Amino acid sequence: MIRFVKSTLSLLMLVSLPALVFARPSRDSGESPRVLNWIAQGEITTMDSGKSYDTLSWEQIEIFTESLYKINGNNEAVPALARALPEISADGLTVTVTLRDGISFSDGSKISADDFVYAAQRIVNPATGSQSARRLTYIKNAQDIIEGKLSPEALGIRALTDNKLEITLSAPNPYITGELASAILAPVSRRFAESRGASYGLSAENLLASGPFVLTGWNGADISWKYVKNPYYWDAEHIYFDEINIQVIKDVATGIALYEDGKLDGSPISGEYISVYRGTPDLVSVQTLRMTNLELGISATAALQNINLRKALLLAVNRDELASSILNGDGVPAVGTIPNGIAISPVNGKSIRDDWGVLVKTDVEQARRYFAQALRELGLSQITLRLVTTDNDEGIKVGQYLQSVYETNLPGLKIDLANVPASVRFQEMMAYKFELALGGWTGEFNPATYPKQFETSNEHNHGKWVSQELTDLINALETTDGTNFRLRWDHLREANQYLIDNAVVVPLVQAAKSYLINPRLKGYVTHVLGTPVDITHAYF
Repeated sequence: MIRFVKSTLSLLMLVSLPALVFARPSRDSGESPRVLNWIAQGEITTMDSGKSYDTLSWEQIEIFTESLYKINGNNEAVPALARALPEISADGLTVTVTLRDGISFSDGSKISADDFVYAAQRIVNPATGSQSARRLTYIKNAQDIIEGKLSPEALGIRALTDNKLEITLSAPNPYITGELASAILAPVSRRFAESRGASYGLSAENLLASGPFVLTGWNGADISWKYVKNPYYWDAEHIYFDEINIQVIKDVATGIALYEDGKLDGSPISGEYISVYRGTPDLVSVQTLRMTNLELGISATAALQNINLRKALLLAVNRDELASSILNGDGVPAVGTIPNGIAISPVNGKSIRDDWGVLVKTDVEQARRYFAQALRELGLSQITLRLVTTDNDEGIKVGQYLQSVYETNLPGLKIDLANVPASVRFQEMMAYKFELALGGWTGEFNPATYPKQFETSNEHNHGKWVSQELTDLINALETTDGTNFRLRWDHLREANQYLIDNAVVVPLVQAAKSYLINPRLKGYVTHVLGTPVDITHAYF
C-alpha cells in the first residue's frame, strides 16, 4: 500500500514532544551478517557535517552521525544524544541540554559537551569555510564571529560539565528543539579533527561516527561504499543491520531494475514509473518541505539583472504541468518561496496557500510581454542562457522541460542545457558563476530559512542579490520578532512577497519523494523534515 506522510505540526509554536521509540527485533547471535542494500542518487561532495549543505550529502551523513535530537515519524524533535528535551529559561534566551550517560564516538572515546561546543565553534569560524555557518546565527555572537569581528570562543555555547551544555540564543527561538536536531550540530572530536587537518571529512578514515553506523570504503570520489554497525553507539543493541551497502545510481530505470532483481532493498522512483507501481506494497511516497527552484545567476549574468527578463522566466513555467506530467505527481506546484505546510497563521489557522494565496502563477502572454520589453531594454534580438542541472534522472527531465517550455513560450530565448555531476553543479553555484541552475532548499523547522537563502550576506545567496529591505526582514525574524507569532507571520509573508515581486528566484515545485522499498523492510521512518527516509533503525 502507498503510505503518504503529511505534516500536521504547527511549527509556529514550541511544544513538548514524546520520546523516540523504535521497533526492537530479536536476533540470534549465530546468524550471518544482516545487510541492507540502498542507493545514493549522486556522488558525495563531503561527509563533513560542518561543511556539507546539499541534500545528497546530508542523506548519507545522517546515517553515521547523530545530534542532540532527532526527527521522528511524527515530524517531532525527540531526544537522541540528549537525555531529555531542552530546558529553556523564562526569557527564552538560555537553553540547557543534558547528555545521555555513556555516549561515545566510533573509536570508543567519550562524547562530551565540549564536542558540541567545538562543532559549533568550528562551523562559525571563518577559517573553516563552512557553507552552513549562517544556519547557526540563532546562537549569540555567531554573526559577528562569521564576519570576523569576534573569535570563535565568543560563541554563545559552553560546556557546564562533561554532560551538560548551555546555549545562549541571540533571540528567543520558537524552533530551537528542531534546530538542535540538525546533523550540522553533530559532535566533533577536537583531538581527532585537528589531527586530520584539511583531510577531515574527505574520506572514511578521516571521520568519526557519533551515530549507529560507521562509514567505510569512501575516499571522496567513490560510487559505492558501505556502513558497518557502530558497536559504541549508545543504542547499538537495537540496531538490526550489520552493514548497509550504498551504490551511486543516477538513472531511475537502472535503480528499478536492480530493485526488481533483488539487488537493492530500496530505490527512488519517479515519472511514469510511479503509475506502474501505484497500488503495490512496494511504493512509498513522502511529502517533503524541499523547494525545487530555478536559481538565477544575477550577479554573473548581465541579462538577468533586468527585472523584466526575470519576471518572464517566473511567469512562463506551468508548474501544474511540471508536477503532474513531468514528475508524475512526485511533488506539488510551488505557491511561493516558502513551502505550504511548514507553518500556519497564528490568527486564523490557515496554511500559507490559503492565507497568502498562490504567488507564482503561469501567464504566458504576460511573460512574452516582459520578455519583449527585456530585449528592448538590453538592445538584443535574442538571449542564450546556460542551465546547469545534476545529471540524475530527475535533474535531466526537469532541465529538458524547462528548456522546452522557455524556448516555446519565449521566442528568442535559447537554453543551453548542461547536465553535470552534483559536485560540479554545487561548485558552480558556490562560485557564484552561473546563469541558470536547478537548485533547491530544505529549511527544516524554521520557515525563515527559505527567504534567508537570498539575503545579501548569506553564502547560499547564489545570485548575490543585494537588498537592505530583505536583510531587515530576515534580521527581524531572527531577533526582534522573538515569539511574537503574529509579527513573525507578517514578516514571513512580506519576505515571500518581496522575492516574488522582484523575481529573485523562480520557485517550481514543492517536492515529494517516492521510493520502491522492500515490503519486508520495517522500522524505517519517513518524515517531511530532513531526510525523507531514515533507515538507521530498520529491520527485516
